[in-house]
Amino acid sequence: MESKNRLGYCEVCNSDAAKYCCPRCEVKTCSLSCVNIHKKELDCDGKKYKTGFKKLEKFNDNDMSQDYRLMNEFIEAVGEFKMKTQRISNLSAVFRRLRYQAYQRHIRLQILPKSTLNKNNTSFFNPKVNKIFWRIDWTFHGTDVKYTNHKVPEYQKLNSIARNYFTTEFHDDEVKEKMQFYVSAGIRGVIFLMKTPYGKYYELDSEDTISYSLRSKTILEYPEILVVLSIHKDAFSDLLYVENSTFNNNKSKIM
Repeated sequence: MESKNRLGYCEVCNSDAAKYCCPRCEVKTCSLSCVNIHKKELDCDGKKYKTGFKKLEKFNDNDMSQDYRLMNEFIEAVGEFKMKTQRISNLSAVFRRLRYQAYQRHIRLQILPKSTLNKNNTSFFNPKVNKIFWRIDWTFHGTDVKYTNHKVPEYQKLNSIARNYFTTEFHDDEVKEKMQFYVSAGIRGVIFLMKTPYGKYYELDSEDTISYSLRSKTILEYPEILVVLSIHKDAFSDLLYVENSTFNNNKSKIM
């Protein structure tokens, strides 16, 4: 009776109480059979309008979450489009080589010629040893402390690169005070979050090498890693990004 009172009768057969409401056209139906009839007759796919207008007084937290997801889908799509359509002729020989070698390692590397990030990018590929050497930026959450590593070989593990940052001897007196909680927690008491071009973060395993950490991920110019105390991990739960690990093996998109 509750379902009947709330939705009324099925708008397809008009005989039974409605149980479902189409997210797209809001037609009320009572069964799968009636759902399929309404889809066929109204040419409706049953998918909610992502950009439909909704009055402010009816806007709720669920609508906000849907808009946020839609915004991130747009950001991701634009980023992928820029990567696929980026002309290789706009890149210097160094970055053409770097981008191709990253692609060979299943890393989606986006290069922005003439940008500030690009000017700061000291990453390169060394053909003599067949290895990529990365620039890595480290930012410590809750502080203004930032460090940069240059010429970091791709086979090096993240924890070995960052280990010095968790010792008091490494920092001067001013920075030492800012880093006291990180030094106290140690490298096992933090998480590493790498920026995506989409406003979110990939969570990295500190035991992995750089090459493995970047595999099947999209990065802009070079890795930028946010170091967060493990006790604050929950604050970033909505900002963690899980990307499809299937890498498109179509080299023409890179070329």
